[in-house]
Amino acid sequence: MAKSRQVIIIKSVNPADEEAEGLPSMGSVNEILRDLAPYNTAPDSPPNTASNPIIRLHGPGLIAELSASADDVRQIMITITDDDFAFPILTRACREHKWTLMDPESGQRLRF
Repeated sequence: MAKSRQVIIIKSVNPADEEAEGLPSMGSVNEILRDLAPYNTAPDSPPNTASNPIIRLHGPGLIAELSASADDVRQIMITITDDDFAFPILTRACREHKWTLMDPESGQRLRF
């Protein structure tokens, strides 16, 4: 069995235009849920943000985690459990929504 690995999805920006206060907003939690739904990526049950501030979405070959405690989402943590299924979906989602994949260990960004 292959080892799972993690990547982070952030909004694509020109490095010269990056905001001083941190990562730019990707949208609200509801917008992110709507954006990921066409890729068969959704929570197993309706998110209960009162008891758990992390929303976990399951998709083909991946688990996505995002914070529900803020008004807007600035990053999504992706755990890839199967590269063959997850990578084509991540590539397409990033290209269509102008997102970037980032390796949390090296900081290297992969733009589409």
